[in-house]
Amino acid sequence: MSTSDGARLDISIVIPARNAAATIDATLRSLVPDRDLIGEILLIDDGSNDQTAAISIQSARKYELPLEVLGARLGGAGAARNAGMARAKSKFLFFLDADDEVIAGGLRLLRETLVSSPGAGLSIGASIRRTGGRPDKLKAPHGYTSDRAMNARRYLLNEVWPIAVGSALIAAQATAAIRFPETTSLDEDTCYWAALLARSDVATTPAPVLLYHHDEERMERRFVQTPRATFLAIALELDKLAGSGIAKDVLQWRKAWIAQRIARQLLKHKRYGDAMRMMRAVRAHKTLGWSWKALQYRTRIHAGAMMERPGYSSGAGGDTERRTLIVSYDPAFPAVSGADLRNFRNAGLAAEYGPVRLASIRPLSDPSKPTDARLHTVGLTTAEEPRSGSLGWWRIAGENRIPRVALVRLRTLAQTFKPDTIIVEGIGLFKLLRPLRPLTKQLILDMHNVESDLAGQLRRVDAARSAAAVIATSLGIRRLERKALAIVDRVWVCSTSDREKLMAVCRRKVPIDVVANGIPHAGDIPEALPAEAATENGFPVILFVGHLGYPPNVDAAERLVGAILPRIRKALPAARLVLAGRSPKPAVRALAGLPGVQLVEDPEDMAPLLSSAHLSIIPLRAGGGTRIKILEAMAWGVPVIATPLAAEGLDLVEGEEVLLSASDEKLAEMAIELCLHPGRRARQRIRAHQAVWAKFGPQTIRNAIRHGLGVDSVGK
Repeated sequence: MSTSDGARLDISIVIPARNAAATIDATLRSLVPDRDLIGEILLIDDGSNDQTAAISIQSARKYELPLEVLGARLGGAGAARNAGMARAKSKFLFFLDADDEVIAGGLRLLRETLVSSPGAGLSIGASIRRTGGRPDKLKAPHGYTSDRAMNARRYLLNEVWPIAVGSALIAAQATAAIRFPETTSLDEDTCYWAALLARSDVATTPAPVLLYHHDEERMERRFVQTPRATFLAIALELDKLAGSGIAKDVLQWRKAWIAQRIARQLLKHKRYGDAMRMMRAVRAHKTLGWSWKALQYRTRIHAGAMMERPGYSSGAGGDTERRTLIVSYDPAFPAVSGADLRNFRNAGLAAEYGPVRLASIRPLSDPSKPTDARLHTVGLTTAEEPRSGSLGWWRIAGENRIPRVALVRLRTLAQTFKPDTIIVEGIGLFKLLRPLRPLTKQLILDMHNVESDLAGQLRRVDAARSAAAVIATSLGIRRLERKALAIVDRVWVCSTSDREKLMAVCRRKVPIDVVANGIPHAGDIPEALPAEAATENGFPVILFVGHLGYPPNVDAAERLVGAILPRIRKALPAARLVLAGRSPKPAVRALAGLPGVQLVEDPEDMAPLLSSAHLSIIPLRAGGGTRIKILEAMAWGVPVIATPLAAEGLDLVEGEEVLLSASDEKLAEMAIELCLHPGRRARQRIRAHQAVWAKFGPQTIRNAIRHGLGVDSVGK
C-alpha cells in the first residue's frame, strides 16, 4: 500500500513500556497524524502490573494503529528496545518512550530527511524538553559533519545536544550490528547513539519532532540509589565503544563526567562518603579532575563529611561520645558464622560513636584482639574454671545456659564501663534482660531471627520431632518474646518481614528497627564487578555455603545432591557442586563421595571459592533473618537461584536480581537455562551486584545502625 506522497508503510516503531498505563494513550494518539507511514508498532510490555497492555490495545483499536504487544520480563529499556529490534520487519526503525509524544508530522519529516540524504544511517530532529515548573527547552541538532569519528567524539564530549529517544529515525540496515546496552539504565541510549554515529552518516532537521517529559526526581533517584554499581556498569559499557573506533581519551572523559554528575546528586543528598568515592573517578582524568567545578565539589564534600563526623561540634549542641556494650553468647571475634559477622559488624559501626565492649558468655576462642583500638573483647567465662550454677531453675528450648558467674562479671563490666547502650543478642539471652535494665540508658534486643516463627519452620526439616513438640516450643518462645519486648527500649530485626512478624507478637509499642545483615567482609571484595569464573575446571561450578551442622542447611545440601544436581548434570555433564562450611554432620560428609560433589570443610577464606563459582543454588526449606550467604555470593557477582524462603526479607526483584522456586525440578531448570544463555546470566550478575551493594552495602548498614542506636534523635 502506497501513501499520497509516495511513502510506504515502512517504519517499525518500538516502545518499551513498564507501568505506563497513565501515559501510553497520549503517546499512541500522537502517532495518528503519521499513521500512513507506520508498518507496525511493537510495544514491549516489560513486566507491567498496571493494565499497560490492556490500555495500549484499547487505544490502538480506537486510533486504528497496527499495534502488537509483546509481554516479557526484561528489566530495562535497553533490553526491551533490543527485543523490539529483533522482531521489527520494516526498512526504518523509530524508538519512542511510553511517556513521550511525537509532534504532528514529525515522523514524516524525519523520514523525508533520511530518504533525501543517500547513504545516511539516521536522521535527527529537534526535541522539546518539558520539565515540571520550568519553561520548555528546544534542543536542535547542530554541529554534525561528514566525519563520523568526529561526530561520535563530539557527542560523547557533550559538544552537541544529546539525541533524545524519539527524535531520530534509523535505517534498519545501519543498526544491524548495534544494540542498546542491557546492563545499565544510565546513558544506555548515549552508548547506542555514539556507536551508531561512529558507523553512519547523519542527516538533520532543525524542526521539532518530539515532545519529551523530563522527570528530574526520577533521574536523581537513578543516581543516588546505587551510585557505585551504576557508575561501574556504564563504565563497562563505555569501554565497549572502543570497538567502534572511539578514542580512549574520549571514553575516559565521559566516565569522569558521569562520575561527577553522580557525585553532584550525592552531594545534594548529603551522601558525602559516596560522593567522595565518585570524585576519585573524576580525579583520575587529568583535565576534568582538576577543573574548577571538580575542586569545588571536593571542597564541599570534605566540609560536609567533617560536620557529620561523630563528636564534631560547631558550637553548643554537638554530638557527644556514646559507649556501647554488646552481649553475645559466642565470641563475636574472630567473626566466622553469620551471628559472629553480624555482631562484629555492628560493633565496628557503633565504635564510630564511641568505645565498644564485646562481651561473650562463652570463653574467648582466640587470644588475638581486633585491630580497631575502639573495640575490646571480653569473655565472661573461662575454659579452665569449674562449671557453676546457671541463671534460673528452668529454661525453655532455645534459651542459652548462662552461668551465674557470667552475670556477676557482666554487672561489674557495665558498672565500670558505664555504657549508654547495651545490645543483647537474641532471645536466647532473655534472662540477662531484667538484670541489665537498670545498668544503661538504652537496652536493645538484637533479634537475628524471630525465633518463634523459626521454631515452627524447623518442623519441615526435623522429622524426629513431633508436631506437638514443635508447637509447644514455638508457643514457649513466643511468650518469651512478648516478655522481652516489655522490658527493652528498642528491638533490632534483620528484615521488614521479620519486623511485621514481630509486630504481630508485640503487645507494647516499642521501636522495631530493621538493621539488615550487610555484605560480609565487604572491605575484602573487589569494588568492581569481578569477571565471571573461568570454565577450565568444569562448567558450571555450583556453590552452597553455610554451617553444615545446622539442620536446614543439611537438608538443603541433601536436596542439592539428591534431586537438583543430577537433573543439571543430565544437561551439563561437567557440572559440579561445592559444599563449603564448618562443622559438617556425618550426613553431609557422606555426600562428598557422590559424583560431581566436593566438600570444603571449615574454609579459611571464601574468596577463592566465590571467585571460581558460576552459580549459587540455595534450596532452604527453613531458616530466619536475611541470608548472608546470598549477599556474599551476589557481591562477588555469582548469580543466585533459591527458594522463596531462602531469599525472604531481602526484597530482591524476582526474575531480575534472583531466580526463585520452591520446586527442586524448577530450580534445576533455572540453573540449566541460565548456563545456556550467557547474555541472560551476565544481566543477572550485574543487576544482582548492583542491588546488593545498594541495599546491603556498608553505607546502608551504617545508616541503619546510626538510626537503630538513636543517634539521629540526639538533640531533637
